[in-house]
Amino acid sequence: MQKKLLLMILAGVLCLSLVGCGRSGDTQPEEEDTVQTQEPAELPAEEPTEAPKEETGDPAASEETPDAETPTYTDNFSVDAAAVTDFAKQIQTVVADKDLEALADLASYPLYVGFADGGQSVESREDFLALGADQIFTDALLSEIAGADTEGLEASMAGFSLSTSGRPNVIFGVVNGRLAIVGMNY
Repeated sequence: MQKKLLLMILAGVLCLSLVGCGRSGDTQPEEEDTVQTQEPAELPAEEPTEAPKEETGDPAASEETPDAETPTYTDNFSVDAAAVTDFAKQIQTVVADKDLEALADLASYPLYVGFADGGQSVESREDFLALGADQIFTDALLSEIAGADTEGLEASMAGFSLSTSGRPNVIFGVVNGRLAIVGMNY
């Protein structure tokens, strides 16, 4: 009987010591979280690469840069309606002008482009430009985007859909804290 009691006490002490060891291991994930917290601190280092655009004297670049840097969004639901409307109007203007370079600048990569014969992930700005204006600016896309209501676009997890009737469309949303085109469907 005494041996059983002694074994139970030893087992209890062992369990308590294991629980104590487990708690001391909990400090390591907190340290890892600290490391993760430091990573976003590196992201703003990328933003100053856009600052030289302001200093180039190009009025278009200086107008776009503050809009891209000033508001930082956490997700599609945190974007105010005015910013959504402004970005949608930018897309309308670029599509109406058939300006492939400007459209590429508004996009985030990889960019999904869903053509009628199959979708593809475009990995870079250069790959997007290689698709060519004729393939991107179809009559159907021009019509859908020109007629789209830019006000009152509702946020979803996928972003905001700019279109008159649903398809073709341009999908945009928050990427790295700013609005960018994330997909195009034909």
